[in-house]
Amino acid sequence: MYPISGRNGPVGRGVGSAGSIKPVNANAGQNNFTPYTGARKLVVKNLRAGPRLDQESYFDKVWSQFDAALAAIFDGRQPESSLEELYKGGENVCRQDRAAQLANKLRDRCKEFVDGKMRKNLVTRSKGSTDVDTLRSVVETWSSWHSKLITVRWIFYYLDQSFLLHSKEHPGIRDLGLKQFREYIFADVNLKPKILKGAYDLIDADRQGDTNASSNSTLLREAMDLFHNLDVYNSDFEPLFLTESQKFTAAWTLQQSSGSLQSYVQNAHRLIEREVERCGLFAFNRSTKMKLSELLDETLITQQIDLLTNQNDVLELLRADNKSALKQLYSLLSRRDLALDLKSAFQSYIIEEGEGIVFDQEKETDMVVYLLQFKQKVDSIVVDSFDSNEGLRITLREAFGAFMNRGKKMESTGGTDNPKSGEMIAKYVDRLLKGGYKLPPGRKPEETSLISDDAELDRQLDQVLDLFRFVHGKTVFEAFYKNDLARRLLMKRSASSDAEKSMLARLKNECGSNFTHNLESMFNDIDTAAEEMTAFKNSPSEMSKRHSFEFDATVLSAAAWPTYPDTPVHIPSNIARAVQRFETFYQTKHKGRALAWKHQLDHCQLNANFDADRKNLVVSSFQAIVLLLFNDVAEGESLTYTDIKTATGLSDPDLVRTLQSLACAKYRILIKTPKGKEVNKTDTFKYNAKFTDKQKRIKINQIQLKETKEETKTTHERIAADRHFETQAAIVRIMKSRKVINHPGLVSEVITATKRLGALQPADIKTNIEKLIEKDYIERTDDNQYSYVA
Repeated sequence: MYPISGRNGPVGRGVGSAGSIKPVNANAGQNNFTPYTGARKLVVKNLRAGPRLDQESYFDKVWSQFDAALAAIFDGRQPESSLEELYKGGENVCRQDRAAQLANKLRDRCKEFVDGKMRKNLVTRSKGSTDVDTLRSVVETWSSWHSKLITVRWIFYYLDQSFLLHSKEHPGIRDLGLKQFREYIFADVNLKPKILKGAYDLIDADRQGDTNASSNSTLLREAMDLFHNLDVYNSDFEPLFLTESQKFTAAWTLQQSSGSLQSYVQNAHRLIEREVERCGLFAFNRSTKMKLSELLDETLITQQIDLLTNQNDVLELLRADNKSALKQLYSLLSRRDLALDLKSAFQSYIIEEGEGIVFDQEKETDMVVYLLQFKQKVDSIVVDSFDSNEGLRITLREAFGAFMNRGKKMESTGGTDNPKSGEMIAKYVDRLLKGGYKLPPGRKPEETSLISDDAELDRQLDQVLDLFRFVHGKTVFEAFYKNDLARRLLMKRSASSDAEKSMLARLKNECGSNFTHNLESMFNDIDTAAEEMTAFKNSPSEMSKRHSFEFDATVLSAAAWPTYPDTPVHIPSNIARAVQRFETFYQTKHKGRALAWKHQLDHCQLNANFDADRKNLVVSSFQAIVLLLFNDVAEGESLTYTDIKTATGLSDPDLVRTLQSLACAKYRILIKTPKGKEVNKTDTFKYNAKFTDKQKRIKINQIQLKETKEETKTTHERIAADRHFETQAAIVRIMKSRKVINHPGLVSEVITATKRLGALQPADIKTNIEKLIEKDYIERTDDNQYSYVA
C-alpha cells in the first residue's frame, strides 16, 4: 500500500492483476442519507478471472484468414479481410508466443505457391520458347512475385519485425521470397540454362548491333537486377559471360587479323570501348569489368603482338603520318606495357627517312631544311601519338644520331666518308646569320623569304642547334663553321653581330670553351684590326696625303683563322703603294711580325660609267683587277683571255671563275665572244657600256662568299687526315700507358678516347694500328697482342 493524498484526506489503494476501485463507507451502521461526518477509505479489489481463451482454436481461426488472404494475393486478387484485421491477428498470435509456428506456416504456403503453380507455369511457357523469351517470362514473374511479397510483408509486418528480424533460423519475408525463387525457379534444371543463355543472347545481340536495342537493353538491365537480387551473379552469370566472351573475342580477332593494321587497331579500340561501356550501362560488377578487360587485353593484344608490331605495317603507318592510327596502336600496346615494342619499327623509319634526306645529293642544299621538317614531324608523332613516351624519345635521339653520323663516300665529301650532316648544318647556320631564309608554312624549301624578326632568327638557331646535338664528331661542323664565319667577318656579311655572338654563346654552352676558343679569337682579331686601321688612317703620313680611293686592311692571327693558300695576282700599282705604306706602319709598330697578304679575300667597290647611268659595283679583288684593265682599252675594243691572264697573273681556275661571274652570270658587265656559259682560252672580252639595271648599287662578289667544290673537297680531306693523326696519337697514348694490350681492348679504348671525332670504324682503327707498326711505335707479339716500343 502506498499512501496518496486526496482532497478529503489519506486514501489507500490495493493492486491486483486486474480490478476496479470501489468506495466503501467507513461506518457500515450509519444510514445512507447520513450527512458526511468524517474521513473515508478506498478499497481496491481484484477482478474475477473469466473463462480461459483457447489459443489453439484462435491460431487456427487466424491462419484460415491468412491462408485465404495469401491465396487471393498469389492469384492477384484483393484479400477479403482488411489488412488491418490481418495485421492485428498476426500481432496477437506473436504475443501468444506462436511466432515460430506462424513463420513455418507462411514459409510452407509460399513454397507451395512458388514450387507449384509459379514454377509449373514457367516451365510450361519455356517449352518451345527462345531463351530470351524464357528470360523475359522469369523477369516478369519475378517482378510480380516481388510485388506480392510487399503485400505479404505488410500483413506479417509484426512477425517480420518482432521475430524474423532477430531469428537465426528463419529468414525475413523478403529474404524468404528471394531464397525460394532462387531455389525453385532459377535453380530449376529446365529454366536455369535458358535464363543464363537468354541473358548472354541479349549481350551478343548488342555486340552484333541488333536493331531492337531499346527493348533488349531494358530486359538486360532487369535481368542483371534479378541476378544481383538472387545473388547468383558471381556464381552463375559471370562465369558464363566470360566463357562466351572469350569465344566471341577469339572469333572476332581471327576475322579482323586478316585486314590491315590500321583497320585492326581502330576496330579493336572500338570493341574495347563498347565492352567497357556495356559493363557500366548494365551494372556489371567491377570484378566482371576487370576480368573482361584482362580477357580483351590478352586476346586482342598479347596474343596478337606479332600483328600489332609487324615492322612493315607499322612503317606504313609512320610513312603515311597516320597519327590517329598510331595513337590507337600505342594505346592498345600500353594496356599491356608493350609500347616499347614499337622501338624497332620507329627506329628503322627514322633511319630510313633520315638517310634518304642526308644522302640525297639532288636536295643537298636544303638538307637541313628537310631534316628540321622531319624532326618536327617525328617529334609530333612522339607527343601526339606516343604520349611523350620517354623510351621512344630516347629511340628518336638514338636513330637521329645513327643516320646523321653515318659516313658514306660521296663526291660532295671529296671521296671521304666524313658525315655530311655536320657540313650542311654549318652552311645552314651561315645562311641564317647572313640574313638567310626561313621556311614559311606550306611553301617549298626553294621558296625562301628573308628573316626580319630577331625572335624568329633565335627560334631557328635553337632548332638547328637541336640537330647539331645529334652530331657526335664536331670536327666537320667546326671546320666548315670556321670557314663560313671567316667569310662573314671579312666580307662584312653578318646580318647581326648580336646574332653572331648569340650563336657563339650557344656553341660554347653546348661544346665547351675549347671548341669556341679559336672562334672567339676571330672576333677579337676583327676588333683589334679595326683599331689598327683607325690608327693607320690617323697617322701623320696618311693624314698629310690625299688619296683617290679608300684603303682598308684587316690583320689576322694565323693560328685562329682558316688556312688560306697564297694566290698569285698582279694588283694595281696605286693599291700596291697603299699596301706598302700599311706594311711600313705595322712593322714599325710591331717589330718582328710578318704580313702575308691574302688578296683572294679582298673586296672593293667600283664606280662604273655606263651609257645609261653610273653604277656602284661591289666586287671581289679579282673582279676589280679584271675590270680595271678595261680603263686602258679604247671603247669597243676587246681583250683576249690570254691578255687578261698575263695582265692579272691569275691562275686559270681563278681567272675562269672571275670571268664567268662578270660575263656569264646575272650581271653581265663584260661581253664574251663567242657567247656561252663556259669560258675558254680562245674567248675575247669587252666592256659592256650598254649595261642597264634599275639598282644603283649592284653586288657581283657573291662568288667569293661560296665555297667551291675544290675547297669543300680540300676541307673534307684535311678533316680526314686530321682524324687519322688524332687516332694514331690516341693509340700511342694508350699503348704508352698500357704497354701490352690485345686487339679488342685497344680498339675499345681508342673508340672511347676519340668520341669527339665522331664514330670511328674498327677497320679505320686497324689501319692506323698497322701504320704505327710500320713506323715502329708498336709491335705485334707472339701471343697476338700489341706491345709498346719505348
